[in-house]
Amino acid sequence: MILNNPIFSTWYTDTADIYRTVPVKEGNLTRQERQKVNPSPVPCRIYRPEKGPPAMEKTAARKQSSEKMSCDLSVDIRAGDELLIVRGGNLGHANKPERYFAGSPVQYYDPVGGALTGLQHKEVGLLMDNIIGG
Repeated sequence: MILNNPIFSTWYTDTADIYRTVPVKEGNLTRQERQKVNPSPVPCRIYRPEKGPPAMEKTAARKQSSEKMSCDLSVDIRAGDELLIVRGGNLGHANKPERYFAGSPVQYYDPVGGALTGLQHKEVGLLMDNIIGG
């Protein structure tokens, strides 16, 4: 865990709520529903933003971006999960959550089992593709 190293104890400045599509059976029907995976916000850090300008479509404007997120190895996150990320949330800021979708997570391990640097973490590519509204 990166927080074991006091040098990096404030690295995770943001928080994320993770939602996953799960099958829900009601009688003889099974439907898909998004359910929250984590009981409390997960500390994370958003970095390497690639934000472009809004795209003006015929029916509405939309914004797209791709970014990277790092979090602890223990975080249960999968490709396709919806994330609501609060920038500065782990520092006490109550900003409006930003909606992203997760790509395939990549796990980075410390070569000596986390005993030296404590830099092991999980990295996830994020996609934001939202309609701009009032």
